[in-house]
Amino acid sequence: MQKQWCTSSRIFGATRRRNDRQTVTPEAAQRHRVLGLLALAGAIVAFSLGSTLVKKAETPGITVAFWRMTVCTVGWAVIMRLVDRRWLTRFDVRDALLPGFLFGINITAFFTGVTHTSVAHAEFIGSMSPFLLVPAGAWLFNEKINPRALLFGLISIFGLFLVLAYGPANGEATLKGDLFIVCAMFMWAGYLLSARKFRQGRTVSTVMAAMMPVATVTVGALAVVTGSINQLGQVTSRSVVFILLLAVLTGTGAHGCIVYAQRSVPVGTISIMQVAQPALAVVWSVLLLGNHVRPIQLAGMALVIFGLIAVTVMSRREVT
Repeated sequence: MQKQWCTSSRIFGATRRRNDRQTVTPEAAQRHRVLGLLALAGAIVAFSLGSTLVKKAETPGITVAFWRMTVCTVGWAVIMRLVDRRWLTRFDVRDALLPGFLFGINITAFFTGVTHTSVAHAEFIGSMSPFLLVPAGAWLFNEKINPRALLFGLISIFGLFLVLAYGPANGEATLKGDLFIVCAMFMWAGYLLSARKFRQGRTVSTVMAAMMPVATVTVGALAVVTGSINQLGQVTSRSVVFILLLAVLTGTGAHGCIVYAQRSVPVGTISIMQVAQPALAVVWSVLLLGNHVRPIQLAGMALVIFGLIAVTVMSRREVT
């Protein structure tokens, strides 16, 4: 679910980075824009690989979530020290309790769900979160809402129905896995809502460094409550490789690329480009996992993407 961080937060009108006040030449501006687009493309590719890497680990989702969070906790603490030149304070951690808790549940539910369902189901169910976030933003924060944007959402919902209902008979999708992904989607929406105030006035490195330990403790607590504590030790030499890849590519690198891209790439461009992420994830599942996708599902994916682009563009116009 991390993949929608930029799109969803911009729908809510999250704090934008200040423009660089230094005078730059047109050539330098163009160079920064190209580098920003490359960074954005790298982030999208990294996030789209996430669900496939989880499945390739062949390890319980809660195990992957816990150790990936642990590695990211250390990584972001180091990044914060190098970038912000300070350590976490108790106030940072206090303010991160709710968003970190919801983030931890989100990751656990998504990683668990993707091990029990197909990548297509996981990615396209997860992509529906803007349809929770847009009305929630209007209700909680008095943000303007364009009713036509939600009408386009019906197109995406119909497309999602095609993706879910017409999967191959021998596919990996299960109701149990889909329900975990639905839970992850709600937790992701709750995380974005609760993190809105927490992000204000803090750097990305501080936000991530404060949330990761809270999320890690949350995943560990979930393992205890659900009786899965023994699974945390089911780490193999194979799973270590994929846990580290997830931590570096999605937990750290992709977020850094998004931040870099925001300096020179328009928000609208970032939002629209990220909509293609679920479709790219399905491509990886076909190439790396041997998954099969029916033509009618491809049509459904196209409808989902079209609807998401329309909602993103129309919602953004209401907050600009």
